[in-house]
Amino acid sequence: LSFKWKCNIELFLPCPEEADFRCALNYISCIGTNKCIHLSQLCNGVYDCSDGYDEGVHCRELLPKCQQMNCQYKCAITRSGTSCYCADGYETSNLNECNTYGSCSQMCVNTDGSYSCSCVEGYVLQPDNKSCKAKNKPADRPSLLLIASSETIEVLHLNGSKMSALTPVKGSAILTLDYSYKEDTICWIESRDLSSQLKCTKITKAGKLTDEWIINIAQYLHNVQQIAIDWITGNFYFLDHVSDRIFVCNQNGSVCITLIELDLNNPKAIAVDPTSGKLFFTDYGNTAKVERCDMDGMNRTWIVDSKIEQPTSLALDLINKYVYWVDMYLDSVEVVDYQGRKRHTIIKGRQIRHLCGLAVFENYLYTVDSDNLSILRINRYNGTDIQSLARLDNAKEIHVYQKRSQTPVRSHACEVDPYGMPGGCSHICLLSSNYKARTCRCRTGFILGSDGRSCKRPKNELFLFYGKGRPGIIRGMDLNTKASDEYMIPIEDLVNPRALDFHAETNYIYFADTTSFLIGRQKIDGTERETILKDDLDNVEGIAVDWIGNNLYWTNDGHRKTITVARLEKAAQSRKTLLEGDMSHPRGIVVDPVNGWMYWTDWEEDEIDDNVGRIEKAWMDGYSRQIFVTSKMLWPNGLTLDYHANVLYWCDAYYDHIERIFLNGTDRKVKEKYCCFATGILFVWILLCYIKNTFQAF
Repeated sequence: LSFKWKCNIELFLPCPEEADFRCALNYISCIGTNKCIHLSQLCNGVYDCSDGYDEGVHCRELLPKCQQMNCQYKCAITRSGTSCYCADGYETSNLNECNTYGSCSQMCVNTDGSYSCSCVEGYVLQPDNKSCKAKNKPADRPSLLLIASSETIEVLHLNGSKMSALTPVKGSAILTLDYSYKEDTICWIESRDLSSQLKCTKITKAGKLTDEWIINIAQYLHNVQQIAIDWITGNFYFLDHVSDRIFVCNQNGSVCITLIELDLNNPKAIAVDPTSGKLFFTDYGNTAKVERCDMDGMNRTWIVDSKIEQPTSLALDLINKYVYWVDMYLDSVEVVDYQGRKRHTIIKGRQIRHLCGLAVFENYLYTVDSDNLSILRINRYNGTDIQSLARLDNAKEIHVYQKRSQTPVRSHACEVDPYGMPGGCSHICLLSSNYKARTCRCRTGFILGSDGRSCKRPKNELFLFYGKGRPGIIRGMDLNTKASDEYMIPIEDLVNPRALDFHAETNYIYFADTTSFLIGRQKIDGTERETILKDDLDNVEGIAVDWIGNNLYWTNDGHRKTITVARLEKAAQSRKTLLEGDMSHPRGIVVDPVNGWMYWTDWEEDEIDDNVGRIEKAWMDGYSRQIFVTSKMLWPNGLTLDYHANVLYWCDAYYDHIERIFLNGTDRKVKEKYCCFATGILFVWILLCYIKNTFQAF
């Protein structure tokens, strides 16, 4: 027993007698034991394995699949799938060994009763007639391991011996890295205090890192957990795990666009295959899954969504079109093909409990064991073959630096045209379904022209902007485009932006960050971010811009229940309380400066009396206060005005509907049901802003 313990812990190898154990034909072993049971004992209603491995819900779920297989003898149902088997003494015939994972490391040709293996260009078939080894050309460019390790980038030989090291900035943290082999460039995200930068360096033939520089990215990088470089176009793909989105920037960082943000709740890893035009990413928020889409964000699909819990790292085999991932919760490394088929478990168990980072090259997976600070090499066709190559403190991510890991192409759809534009695109060119197809996209504030290449300012400046918490961010999008182009530079680094409004003349978005107790503003082009009010703001729930008088109104649901006004410029020196008291929970506010009125909502907490919530109105100087609407109302919010039709809209978060009423107090109607804009903790407002000419017309 002591020998087994030492073998497992120190050598990371299962004990010899366990590794050599095999069950006879038509038998399967119970997990973690040497007990074999016959395939006929699976899913028979009797627990033949002590841990119940042979029974479970999979028996019912996979039964239809078994029936569809039309097995000549019988079908066996295991937790990993279904398969046909023959009566004892017989074997299945016409087996296609090429369908078995690991029969060949690359290309496989099936023959009668056998098969043969071969290798793609640049690789040599090994004496075992199944493995392929990369040709080391040029000879002075050996294969290397690149490892992001706290304050350094470590460069190791594949056997784990150290080659060189780089210490970019003392006291900084290197979060993630990737490289472009054809450019001899390594790039990484370096975090320092509350900001992050994208930095790059050249790598020499000797593995030395020189000539460091910064790429100024037009997006906030502090929450970026992973990057992936499209080595064909030079575009950078970023995964923001706080904003829950994937965005892409061109090679010089001047143009960035959001690629994916819907149905992402906890994204963790990304990987790209530009030759196939595919982007892969993991997520385990509401649903754990591995997803695939084209590199322009289109044709998104799940390829793994069952028997998966916390997929944290990805690696791609570009030759076989395999996707490998680490599941931190299940302590496993698994693989599927690009379509989500041929799923196979490489290794599972305690010896890989805390893996981070994953890379694939030749027959091996390379990863980091964060528990014992080891760099591990795992045979991807024989999971029992594990080696510890080196020990590194705080290693986070790993890549294999080798020419064959980034397949080159002779030409591609995003090549620079005679006018210096990649793919003929005005702003950014993205590969789409393959490297010969491309999609043009536009930077924030522009839309794509009818030619599919040029970018222009929208003629109609109508746009939608919204705020959300966890993470706090304010975003905007053009309503007249089919693509998800963003109209404004996002306002980031917020906690809980609960109230928003827009000043069309100056292009300022005004916002109240309730948790940070401030009111701030930023222009839609991302410039002139500033806090305009900070003191005596307990709980700002609503703000409204008076575009004629250039004033800002807001409700304060703190210790003092107030409605206050201040000048848009020098707000801190000009604030004035208009109304105080006789309110329970003042929330939304909207102003009608043309007619001189302001309207605000007041919440009540009495769920029995539905006549205690109300909308009030008063002159914009606070005088002539009066109740406007109060019957059948409890939690009114989301107040907005249709200035053309003289209609007031609001959402009642208790009744989950949107209502409207004319400003003369007539024709009150419920417009939409089951639309809850605000619930006790999380608030999301969506505001529709009119074009400048609409405001100026009043």
